[in-house]
Order: sequence, then C-alpha cells, then structure tokens
Amino acid sequence: MKFTYNSGQRPLDGYTLKRGIGRGGFGEVYYALSDGGKEVALKLVRGNQDVELRGMAQCLNLKHPNLVSLHDMRNDAQGDHWVVMEYIAGDPLGVVIGKHPQGLPIELAQQWFVGLAKAVGYLHENGIVHRDLKPANIFIENGMVKVGDYGLSKFIAGSHRTAQTQSVGTVHYMAPEISTGNYNRQIDIYAAGVILFEMLTGRVPFDGESAGEILMKHLTAPPDLTKLPPAYVNVVGKALAKNPAHRFATLAEMAKAVEDVERPETAVAPEPYVEPAPAIAPAVQTPAESLPSVLPVRTFQGQVAELCGSMVLSVIMAGLGSLLWASVGSNTASTNDLLASFYLTVATCWAVLIPAKLWSQNKGDSWSRRLVMLALGIGVGFGALWLDGWTPRLPTHGFNRHTAAEFAGNNNIPNMAGYISYYALGFFALRWWKLAERRRSHRFSFAPIMAAGFWGMALLMVWNEPWRGTLVLATSAAIVQLVSPWQQPPPKAARRVRLRYA
Repeated sequence: MKFTYNSGQRPLDGYTLKRGIGRGGFGEVYYALSDGGKEVALKLVRGNQDVELRGMAQCLNLKHPNLVSLHDMRNDAQGDHWVVMEYIAGDPLGVVIGKHPQGLPIELAQQWFVGLAKAVGYLHENGIVHRDLKPANIFIENGMVKVGDYGLSKFIAGSHRTAQTQSVGTVHYMAPEISTGNYNRQIDIYAAGVILFEMLTGRVPFDGESAGEILMKHLTAPPDLTKLPPAYVNVVGKALAKNPAHRFATLAEMAKAVEDVERPETAVAPEPYVEPAPAIAPAVQTPAESLPSVLPVRTFQGQVAELCGSMVLSVIMAGLGSLLWASVGSNTASTNDLLASFYLTVATCWAVLIPAKLWSQNKGDSWSRRLVMLALGIGVGFGALWLDGWTPRLPTHGFNRHTAAEFAGNNNIPNMAGYISYYALGFFALRWWKLAERRRSHRFSFAPIMAAGFWGMALLMVWNEPWRGTLVLATSAAIVQLVSPWQQPPPKAARRVRLRYA
C-alpha cells in the first residue's frame, strides 16, 4: 500500500517517520520516533475529520491500562491534523484469528475478551461509546490487551439514546439498531459478541457478498450458534440478541459470564443419569436444541418490519430486472411492455410475500393455501388486463338477452378469461409460499425458477402473449427467494434403527 509520506520525513515537528503501519477510511498510521527517542504512532487524519477529531478529543485525557494511550493532537505546516498515540508492537487480534482458522484456544480467547471488556467498560463508565470495535482495533503487547482507534467514539451520557446522523462502524460488527440511528452502549456489547463468536469459531456470524446483504442479516437472521463450543452458546446468543434490551446490561456482566464458563465451581451440575431402554439411543441435547432459549423472539412489529423490508427490496429488484431485460431485449419489447412487466412482477412478489408471512407460524393445509393463491392469481390477472388498457364496459340499457351479447362483445370475454386463467393457474400450480419460508432447505435455488418458467410456458395455450407471463413468473420466483429472510434449518433428527437379534 502507498503512503503519503516516506521513511525519514518529518511532516510533524519533533517526530521522524520510520514506516507506514496501516491505512483506512479515516487516515494513515505511521510508526515514528520523537526527537527524544520515544516510540509513538502518528495518525494522519484524512476523511471525516470532524468525526475523527471530536472522538479523539473526547478520549484524550482517559487513562486505562487496556486502552491505547492518546498523547496529543497537533497540526502540521500544511494544516493537516495528526494524533500522537502510544505505539503497540504486538499483532492485532485480526492477525491472531487469521492464524487460528478454527478458532482460538478457549483460554486465549478469554484473555483477549476480558481485556477488551475492561477497556470498553471503562469508556462506558466515562460516557463514551466506541462504535467501531473490531479485531483490527484490538492489540496485545507483553500479555496486555489494548483497545485502540477511538476515531468514531461518541459521548452519550448515562444510558440516554441519542439519534445519530450517520451509520458508523464496520458492517460485520454492526448492531441492528445502528440502521435506525438511535443507539447507546449496547452496540459495543453486540460488537463484542461478534468478536467473541469470531475468536471461538474463526469466522464472523454474518457474512455475505455485499455490505447490504450483511446488514440485512444483522437485522433479520439469527446467528448460527451451533458452531460455538456448547458452553458459550447462551453467552454469545444473549450478546447477539436483536433487541438491545435482551443483551447483557454491561460489558462487565458479559465478561463475568465468559470467565465463569470454565470455572468448575460455577458449572451447572449434570442431570442424573437414567439408564436408557434397550435398542433406543439416549436423547442427547445438541447446541441446536438450545437455540430457542437465546434466539431473538420475532414479535408482531418485527415481522411487519421484516415484511415491509422484503416488499421494498422486491420493488428494487423488479426494477433492476426490468432494466436488465430492456438492455437485452430492447428490440423486441416496447416501453409499455417493460413497465407492465415491472408492475406485474411487483404485484406477484407481494401476492406471495404477504400471505407467506401470515402462514409462517403454522404448517397449514397445502390445498387451502393453493386456493388462496388461486384467488390472488385472479387478482393479478385483472391487473394484467388493466395494464393492457382493458376497462369493463356495461350495457347502456340494462341486462337482457341482447345486451348480454353486447356486454360479451365489448369486453372481449375470451381474452379476459385467458388473462385471468393464466395467472390463476400459474399461482395455483406452485407452492409459492415455500419460496418465502424462513427455514427453507436452501437460501436460493434455481429449481423453483425453472418450475415457474415451465408452467409459464405450459400455460401459453390460454394466453397469447408468451414472453411477459413467463418472464413475470420466473423473475418473481427468483426475487421472492432473494428478499425473504433465511435461517439454516436444524439438522434432521437421527433415525431410530430397530436392532434385529439372531
């Protein structure tokens, strides 16, 4: 990586730069020597200077053995801002985790976490929320854990929740409430839970192809706690609760829970052993079975928010799909056709997402659900008719034998029946609600898309505009999967094997 200054330069009076240490969105960090020979870290503040300098100033006079000390804040001759900090020679936690891809030894993870908790707990006692806890900001030197990078620190007195103007931090460690701009020290407890999860497993609980996907998982997806050592499931699960009120009240409380995990005197006595019946395997509680006690409860308000988020995302993805189709098939599709396809795709996605959310808490009867989808398909079919310019024309002199024929001719009954039948049967043929189930077998699968495309082509016998209906059904099958929350289904219970005796 290329730094602004080279070794030997003196951009700040009294200090000689030796080498660059790291770069980020908020500036560059150099290892330097003072004229008196003291080793320091110099941070050149670049982006978001107001946020960075304000955070540094709030922590300038704080002193704690587990915090990287801040010595001074100065300006150079060019007017650039520099922060003079304690230099830590040890590796950051991120490097240590990289050397243990399967997770740190429990004793080492405890040592790192307790030091982290003491440092950030001290910040909280002084009304400071760190806001950017991550392994890259945590170091160890001579056996002492040090927490650094106060650039995003925010003063929040007591437990008062303060509305912020921007989301801050690193997406892998962001608490769900940061998206609302209203948060307090609980976001540091959530980030500490993510770090503890990463130390114990070698990976973060939520990952994805983009920042948006990761943030959505923080908002809606429960963490997979089965990867943790069983003794830590409840501790990490409580720290990662979506609702801040369900987390630990303080980092000191969480640190005590972490320390107590391995203490024999605090261990829970095991259940008395019961001799199992012959040929029947004893029931063993796995980590997956303990998940319900620590996973966040999805309240009605939470489900509504989740549904609204999925509906908004479906509109965005339908728009992107229409743009893609316009770029690929611009010579064959008119603007009106593309707009009609967009509206019909959105209507189809919503017609699937809304009832699927209502059905998420019970299994229900497949045939009754198919009938509901049939009715919704009829509604979408009328929408397709309306988008093509159809409006009902009633006879002017009441209904009789002659006016009935006039009504049928004016309204083109065969064409209307074709539209309605196409979407009604397309909705009836597939179990659309399965695509939005939280615990579906796969996050995304091409099989439903192919099935929707097959039925779309097979139903062309009742509709004379083939490309649009098939496109709407297949695209909707893809979008519904992408916007619906997904949770890894629990492992199947072991099958009981009947033993045969000779």
